[in-house]
Amino acid sequence: MNAVVQTMIRRSLYGLLVLALLLALFAYFSRDNLFRYLNDPHVPFQTYTPPPAPDYSRPSAWAMPPKADESGEAVSIFVVTPTVYWGGKDWNMPLDAKAPLRRLWRVAIPNWAGPFQGLGTVVIPLYRSASLDSFLTIRDDARGARRLAFDDVLRAFDAFIAKTGGSGPIILAGTEQGGLHVLGLLQERFADPYLRERLAAAYVIDFATPLDLFDGPLKGLAPCADARAARCVITYGDFQKRQKTEIRRFTDRSMVWNARGGLSLTRGRPLACVNPVLGAATQALAPRSAHRGGVNATGLEWGVTPAPLPAQTSAQCTDGILLVDRPKSASLRRKPGFGNHFKPPSFNLFYADIAHDARQRLRNWRTVMQEDGRLAPPLGAPVEIRNSPVRKVPD
Repeated sequence: MNAVVQTMIRRSLYGLLVLALLLALFAYFSRDNLFRYLNDPHVPFQTYTPPPAPDYSRPSAWAMPPKADESGEAVSIFVVTPTVYWGGKDWNMPLDAKAPLRRLWRVAIPNWAGPFQGLGTVVIPLYRSASLDSFLTIRDDARGARRLAFDDVLRAFDAFIAKTGGSGPIILAGTEQGGLHVLGLLQERFADPYLRERLAAAYVIDFATPLDLFDGPLKGLAPCADARAARCVITYGDFQKRQKTEIRRFTDRSMVWNARGGLSLTRGRPLACVNPVLGAATQALAPRSAHRGGVNATGLEWGVTPAPLPAQTSAQCTDGILLVDRPKSASLRRKPGFGNHFKPPSFNLFYADIAHDARQRLRNWRTVMQEDGRLAPPLGAPVEIRNSPVRKVPD
């Protein structure tokens, strides 16, 4: 091989290496757009055929089904799980999708339903959750996907109430997308005073909750003022101060249900923040020493009680955001990866704090019920009274 050919080969190899490097750099700096493109269904929601709807009269439609309340006073925890379907050909998760269901059981349930185990009957519906991709855009397709998911949650909640009966306390809990749907349940079902009196607390985690909702669709409810309150909402989105892009997306690009049943942006609206360590809507700092413990429960079987890692972070509500430190344990930090900063975390930084708070809210609820008593039972169906002539009794 002569020198000219060798020189040409070397130049070709150098050119290929430079091209590969340029492509790698392009992919790195365009990774968010690439993630969105790969997970976009590329079909309008209006012409999309969604997966078959769950039938909540069947046990197969539930990760954990409701049980009849024989005592009439049992504690029920209704959990709406976060997103486990990233997207692709569907706007909404098919209920037979294997990889998302593995994430549901391996990641979502242990981390986000786990804090409530042992408090009562945990109820978890399967639902056609909106894809992660639908939470990365505010266009009408994404709104339709979220509404379809919420309609499933509504039907599941109605089936849960019909099945359980009773009058015991209810805890609602939703994380990320589940938080949006819990806000919807509070608006559309807990306006009923007989259900509202059963509400011990509602947890809206990792989802933005505008304060103005409590003067509108959530009138009669409030963020938990302190650890002694009941029938209130614990809500927060936790970020490190350096996560400016993520904070801006949370405050400006979230969408919540409005009084008309549509979705409205949170941009420019002050957000509620309840510090999960203090159990209070306050700007006071919860020092690292007060943190009861985070847990990476991924992979744990249901019923296993994990050992929390305490004193991992301080926590302080500032301008509607819960500012936290970088956790000391690597198991409580987000792992780098393609699109991982969009996905719900695979750990629960406030696992032990939520578990403690839920037990306290139940005690608070029982105290309120002892002091205030129950509402009078609802009136039955009206009875029509007809005029009847008075007839003289014969002699």
